[in-house]
Amino acid sequence: MLQMIRILLPLLLILGMSACHSTTVVHKLNGTPYSLTSESPAPDQKFKQGSMVFGIYPVSHTPDVVCPNSIPEVKLVTKFTDLLIHFFIGPFYTTKTVEIYCKK
Repeated sequence: MLQMIRILLPLLLILGMSACHSTTVVHKLNGTPYSLTSESPAPDQKFKQGSMVFGIYPVSHTPDVVCPNSIPEVKLVTKFTDLLIHFFIGPFYTTKTVEIYCKK
């Protein structure tokens, strides 16, 4: 019984962390973010943004974001792969997934 607990407990922790961890930060001027609605559209742009020294110094190029008809909505998402990078080498290098939405 004890051996089964030693096997199942780490497995459940790993599965729980991979399924549950996702941090989302949305920058929107006013109103409800349309990226979080029930019928959310696919992002217009999606890229990884890397930084060093606890996320202070950016190391990756940030593309220009232009929405012709509206102000862009920026959504920062920390996914499981970003969490793994942060956990193992976080003080030196970390990533975020950036999604850009343009209201149509």
